[in-house]
Amino acid sequence: MEAQTVVALVATGVAVISAVGVPVLTFRLALRQDQVRWLRERRADTYVDVLTEAHAEREWFRYETADDDVRERMRMYFTDLRLPPLERARLGSRGTIFASRGVNRLFNGFQGVLARESLTRPRHEADRSATLVQVADAFDELQDAIRHELGADNITLDQPSPNPFVDAFRRGWEAGPGGRKAT
Repeated sequence: MEAQTVVALVATGVAVISAVGVPVLTFRLALRQDQVRWLRERRADTYVDVLTEAHAEREWFRYETADDDVRERMRMYFTDLRLPPLERARLGSRGTIFASRGVNRLFNGFQGVLARESLTRPRHEADRSATLVQVADAFDELQDAIRHELGADNITLDQPSPNPFVDAFRRGWEAGPGGRKAT
């Protein structure tokens, strides 16, 4: 076998391997990227529903623990936004599947605080205030964990655009009428 033939066969072999291997590798990476995107979208949807339910439960708890006369005044404005039992069970299942363990633990802890504190009605305003602070702290911890996990605080809206016309428009918008900086 001559050297030219060997070089041609090696080049053909590399071309065949590249022609088959690169698309397979690219497809597998694209599939993995699509799976990660799908999971992230489901997780974000679940977190929105978890925060919505936590907010609704926190507002319901404020209403339930209010004094009788305050609750009577709130009655015409208050709407119970908590989920029905079946939808709540579905949210719990989605949380188990898509949420991280930390967020699941915090959501269950938040509900534990609500359940524990709703068993005993506060007798004094100081007890009610302390209970509301515990509930607010649990909600804030849940909200912070979700924001951190989704990277919501890492998104900067003032990044320069690759389009110079967009940057010029932003500068003009910030300057306000007459070219002066709006305050």
